[in-house]
Amino acid sequence: MPDTYTVERRDTTGKNVSRLRREGILPAVIYGRGLESINVQLPYIDARDLMNEHGKSTLFNVQVAGESQTRPVVVRQLAQNPVTRALLHIDFYQVDLTRLITAQIPLVLTGTAPAVTRWGGVLSQGLDHVEVEALPRSVPAHIEVPVGSLAQIGDHLLLSAVRPPAGVKILTPGDSMVVSVQHGAQAEVTEEAAEATPAE
Repeated sequence: MPDTYTVERRDTTGKNVSRLRREGILPAVIYGRGLESINVQLPYIDARDLMNEHGKSTLFNVQVAGESQTRPVVVRQLAQNPVTRALLHIDFYQVDLTRLITAQIPLVLTGTAPAVTRWGGVLSQGLDHVEVEALPRSVPAHIEVPVGSLAQIGDHLLLSAVRPPAGVKILTPGDSMVVSVQHGAQAEVTEEAAEATPAE
């Protein structure tokens, strides 16, 4: 079961929402396909916790005070202070659990690349998020990318080699570079030393 967070309906709108923020309340809105949007609010601490736990695109529930059923939602838009990064507003998108949705999902490198441990190479991640399509309950928090096949300096992995979880389709082009092994400082020093040593 997804986590559930309680929100209340909000009457305060416009410039007056700044007062809510000063009181530790975050304004938000819930909307969805064919649904009437409603203004809601929740404690800032709860909003921060749900963003830390779920981020964008991960399914969870909100319980609107006074309603009998929870609403399955994902965070669709997030407004933050450009300097402090404090949350200013959240858009919750209520999903239809029977319809496919698209989402931006982070890629997480796993394992150890022999080119790093053996040759002193450095992993360079060229792609850290991908767009996927899946039913809401199947959208993963992240997709793992094993790097154990990167054995030599210059080896790389394209997105086409990444296997998503069952029920998840990756929409980002498969020829996108996910990770490559570059020369590290140790490898460069080794090469310079070899070049400086006279041939016998």
